[in-house]
Amino acid sequence: MSEWTDLETLLAAADRGEIEAQVQLAFQFMKGEAVQRDWLRAAYYYELAARQGAAVAQHNLATMYQNGQGVERNAALARHWFELAAGQNDVDAMFALALIYEEQDLLDDAFKWYQCAAENGSARAQYDLAVIYHSGRGRDKDIEKALFWYEKAAKQGVRRAEQAVQLINEQIQ
Repeated sequence: MSEWTDLETLLAAADRGEIEAQVQLAFQFMKGEAVQRDWLRAAYYYELAARQGAAVAQHNLATMYQNGQGVERNAALARHWFELAAGQNDVDAMFALALIYEEQDLLDDAFKWYQCAAENGSARAQYDLAVIYHSGRGRDKDIEKALFWYEKAAKQGVRRAEQAVQLINEQIQ
């Protein structure tokens, strides 16, 4: 439990408002480590930390709202907390927002978040952004941009991106 010697000191620190303790405690309740798994208490402590600006807590709380774990499933609250985490450069939150908006067929918003996540190093977003440019879904088809993003994703080990690069290069020749 890092700096906290036992569960009681961790609980006390979390209840005093220490963000790191709140996040650690929420994680332990979520995973069932050193305590009985308790989704409700995990959500409670994540929300305390999230309201104080902890990006990891915002992201995890958003995921809990998205999946209905410890809280009632709520897409609007999931999006709200993902947006706050994304605003702090949480790349996974950016990617989650892209997926949410794409699922709702809000392609301009999805594109914006794919672009942000891709520019911040998300291999999954780089691949998906390449697919958007390659297919022209919601954007003008642009093979050069598709190739650029496929290559970025391929350098991070995305096998489908490697295959796409090879295919495009064969078509160009």
